[in-house]
Amino acid sequence: MAVDNDAAGISILRKADSVMTLLEKVGEASATEIAAAVHEPVSSTYRLLGSLSALGWVDQAGARGRYRLGLHVLRIGALLEDRLDVRRSILPVLESVRDRTRYTSFLCFRRGDNAVCVERIGGRDVQDLAMRLGDSYPLYQGAAPRAILAFMPESEREDLLSRLARRRGKGGRVPDSGLIREQIAAAQEFGYTVSDADVTPGIMAYGAPIFNHRGELAGAISISGLRERVLAPESNTAAEVVEAARQCSIALGYEPIKEGAR
Repeated sequence: MAVDNDAAGISILRKADSVMTLLEKVGEASATEIAAAVHEPVSSTYRLLGSLSALGWVDQAGARGRYRLGLHVLRIGALLEDRLDVRRSILPVLESVRDRTRYTSFLCFRRGDNAVCVERIGGRDVQDLAMRLGDSYPLYQGAAPRAILAFMPESEREDLLSRLARRRGKGGRVPDSGLIREQIAAAQEFGYTVSDADVTPGIMAYGAPIFNHRGELAGAISISGLRERVLAPESNTAAEVVEAARQCSIALGYEPIKEGAR
């Protein structure tokens, strides 16, 4: 029975995908036209369109009985386009800081209570394999995730910290909230975060937030390398990541506050 239900669910998703693909191509169409294009009975097509409409995936067009892609889908598409633009704009900065430092550089976006790696430029000396494209870490673990945590909206951060406290109370492997708050305070004071072997033994990383043209948190970058090299007096890793993050933000249209402008 479970297998039959799974198969039915996949079949419905395929039909929905066919409808969405058609509307993306033609702009708008009637239920009859959609039914003919996707090879489904008109009656079942109406039911499917009703479900998609309830989800905001399709809307009724101006003409009665015609349908087009819904606002919900358009918002998702715009969000994806924004994120692709962020990656495209920031890639040269990630490559530049990698070339200067020889460290691995990363770009992370927030996804719920985690940060996901969406770009990674391998280091010249040591290949840090801990965070690969698509990998995600809790916002309290790692340099870039921690930078997102420190600079996300305060209300959202407090909600997250409350959820973490509940998980810790149920036996979850979550750091002490006092330690997390100390790390947040240090990041806000100095403008960067530090991850000292808490993701990969022997690897140290520095992270910093990046902001978009509206001054909103867009994500965070980090650079990582062998601990002894990162800590070397001549390394100046913290300044490197802060400057790289500043360049990333400027590339996204952010205007840093000038000294004396406050």
